Amino acid sequence: MKWFGAFLLLVSGYLLSRRLAEPGIRHVELLEEGEYLFRLLESEIRNAKIPLPELFADISRRTGSLWKGFFADLSEEMKEEGDFAFGDEFERLLTFHLSEILTEEEQLLFLRAGRNLLSDDLIFHKNTSEQLSREIREHVSGMKKRLDSQKKVYQALCLSMSALIVIILI
Repeated sequence: MKWFGAFLLLVSGYLLSRRLAEPGIRHVELLEEGEYLFRLLESEIRNAKIPLPELFADISRRTGSLWKGFFADLSEEMKEEGDFAFGDEFERLLTFHLSEILTEEEQLLFLRAGRNLLSDDLIFHKNTSEQLSREIREHVSGMKKRLDSQKKVYQALCLSMSALIVIILI
């Protein structure tokens, strides 16, 4: 029975380390999805010529993450009549929906991508979109490396503490 308890303590230490790494994993997934959605938007704007409110509503339906509310609200704001400054509204909604999760640097990357959506110069639009996409991917790559080392530290600490508890109790 002692060995079974020791096994359960070690497993719980491992699971705790996984649980501690979850917020970082979700953050990276959100960034990757955001980069994908903005590439999709850029492609749809260039090729399909769908009106932006409909395009944002469509993007909102395609995702289940925090980006869903952002794009749904952006679509609704664009459908309403009245004085509308796209850049200002884009920034307001991005801050409202994602400021608690994205860092300031990440918000600036997505703000630049959003402001670029209305560019009339297709060559400039394409080049800037590719550059912003590359910057976001590089940022995500760096975050993944940090997250991998962070997961190893969590795992080592949690398993060490579990092993120490096992040694003390046995």
